Amino acid sequence: MLALPRPYATAMLDISSLRKSMPSVTNRVYFNTGTYGPFPAVVRSAMEAHVAAVHEDGRIGDAAYALQAEIEAEARRSLAAVVNAPVETIALAHCTSDGLNLIVGGIDWHAGDEVLVGDAEHPGLLVPLDVMRERRGIVTRVLPLTDAVDPVQVIAAALTPRTRLVAISHVLWSTGRVLPIARIAEVVKAHGALFAVDAAQGPGCIPVDAPQLGCDFYTISGQKWLCGPSGTGGLYVRPEAVESIAPAFPGYPTMEKTPSGPRMWPGARRFEPGTVTHTALVGLNAALAWRSELGFEAGHARAMALAGLLRQRVADLPNVEDIVVDAPSPLVALSIAGQTAAAAVAALDRQGIIVRSIPGTEITRVSVGLWNDESDIDRLVEALAML
Repeated sequence: MLALPRPYATAMLDISSLRKSMPSVTNRVYFNTGTYGPFPAVVRSAMEAHVAAVHEDGRIGDAAYALQAEIEAEARRSLAAVVNAPVETIALAHCTSDGLNLIVGGIDWHAGDEVLVGDAEHPGLLVPLDVMRERRGIVTRVLPLTDAVDPVQVIAAALTPRTRLVAISHVLWSTGRVLPIARIAEVVKAHGALFAVDAAQGPGCIPVDAPQLGCDFYTISGQKWLCGPSGTGGLYVRPEAVESIAPAFPGYPTMEKTPSGPRMWPGARRFEPGTVTHTALVGLNAALAWRSELGFEAGHARAMALAGLLRQRVADLPNVEDIVVDAPSPLVALSIAGQTAAAAVAALDRQGIIVRSIPGTEITRVSVGLWNDESDIDRLVEALAML
């Protein structure tokens, strides 16, 4: 058996204790963090304690309202830290699709306006654009970025005077390829278009510095690589882009109280889409504190080392092809000879191994997390060899 390269075999992490705190990764071989991350014990404990408290004390009154405000504030601070951004650039959202809808729904579209997207985008982006095509007559142009030698040049060549928005993924949910967002941002900014990044597979999967990336908008998913509950996430908005879109869900949460009356929050909070679920945010805050304590860089290094080990082991299997990308992430895309991806996923599931297929492709995707270990790789490779 190949071993993890040093010094990242443990990356200074107590992996045994970590895995014991996450029963879902030992009860089964958990390789689908790209859909839902496993819950650590601290998340369950924090949410249970919050539910017990509000069950006993209620959710109204000055003390309860102050607590709710602090829970929300902590979530914004924590999400800001994850993407290395000022807290005023963060809006809370319920998921990545929320963030994308806030962007698409906030632009004052005109018939004929163009949006450039990649050829491996998620329905969370494509569906809102389809709705705007029907309502406002916008045009969505799909660019071949998945296998492009230089995605920057593909995008640069496709920009036209009608291009209002470029919207692409940071990490492709299909192959795990990491796109060169900072270089793309330079081209898009020079053209004068807005630039939105779908980062469902971003924070927690790879290191992120949103301000350095230069994009106008960057979504954050709470329930995937950050291991938070469903219904949590955020949206980073570059300060210079705040006035470029309108709040898609204007209402009480989008306003701040001032002596002269309510007004829109000056920063990203003006885009928050309605009431948040405080129990879920408590869980998210616990998850983000847990991930931060582990160390995002150390966690990424370990996941990448494990993913590299999987790629090495798969190279010895005649029936499995690793779909190689130039900028890899902890998402490993496999093609299995003689098997549809759906059949492969089902067969692996029967053996207690959780992966997923990508709709419209024959890709079997393996999401490798820092909570996996070499025994997980062994079980997956042995099962793949038998397919």
